[in-house]
Order: sequence, then C-alpha cells, then structure tokens
Amino acid sequence: MPARSVGRITSRAAFAKLQRSRARASSGPVRALFVPAPDSAVGVFPEVGYAIGRRCGGAAVRNSLRRRAREGARSEAPTLPRGSYLVRVEPAATALAPAEFRADVAAALQRAGRATVSA
Repeated sequence: MPARSVGRITSRAAFAKLQRSRARASSGPVRALFVPAPDSAVGVFPEVGYAIGRRCGGAAVRNSLRRRAREGARSEAPTLPRGSYLVRVEPAATALAPAEFRADVAAALQRAGRATVSA
C-alpha cells in the first residue's frame, strides 16, 4: 500500500477554523480554504476536507465528486504548503469533464495555499 500523501480532517474544531480562514481561492465551481500548519508540525502532509452539498445531486453524485476531488488533491499534495484545506464543490461541477474538474481542484488548492504565503 502506498504512503498516504493527504490526511483527513476529522475534528469539528479544524472545520470551524477553516470556515474563519481568510485564505480562500476558487477555480470554476471549486472553492478552497486554507489554514497553515503550525511550525511544530513540520513534515506533516496536508489535510483535506470536502464539502459537497445536496444541491449537487444525490448521494451517488456527491460521492463521485468527492472521489474525483480526493484524486485531484492527492495529485497536488507534494506541491502544496502544509496545513489544512477545505474543498467546496458547487453544483455546476457535475457538468464538468473529469479532467477539467481535477484541474479546477488543483488550481483552487494551489491558489489557496499561496494566499497566506504571500500575505
């Protein structure tokens, strides 16, 4: 089994902190929020949570979008700043081709990660 490159956000506090974050970015129907990891967490892979509302469709559609977003985040993980990310998906994402959706996820994550580095 390959080493994990993306962690999961499991605590309610982490989601709340992400909601208050000012490091936000978007690409198409994908929005990303970012909170940098503390200095003591050097070497920890990025943690990613996913928010896909019912407006996107039924459970099968939402799960498909989540799997596709997870794959996009996994491919970008080596280049992302360490910290926590929240990926929000809008209903328009259901009409995108898989490659286009993956590119939007990657772009939103990269922009959100740079938002605090440059600020």
